[in-house]
Amino acid sequence: MIDLAISIDNDAHGLTVVETNHGDRLAAPKWPQDSDFRLVVFSPNGKDCEVIPPRELAHDIALALEAAKRSLKPGSRKPEWYRRLKKCAAGVT
Repeated sequence: MIDLAISIDNDAHGLTVVETNHGDRLAAPKWPQDSDFRLVVFSPNGKDCEVIPPRELAHDIALALEAAKRSLKPGSRKPEWYRRLKKCAAGVT
C-alpha cells in the first residue's frame, strides 16, 4: 500500500513511529528527521514501512508505463488508469 505518514513517536529501540492518513501506525527505520510528513509504502499487514521519495515513485511509474505500453494496441484509446499514471510520471527522465 501507499499513503502519506507523519512522525508521531519513537519506539523503545529508537525507531521512528509514524501514523498514516488512514490511521496505520508503523515503524519507519529510515525516516528523515527533518520532515513533517512523507510518502510511505507498506504491506497491509506489516509492522513497518519504507519511506519513498515522490520523484523515485514517479520514475518507477514511468518505467512501468513503458512496459505496459508494449501490451496496449497502438493507436487505441489508453485506459483511465494509464492516463492517471502518465500524469504522475510527467517530467521524469
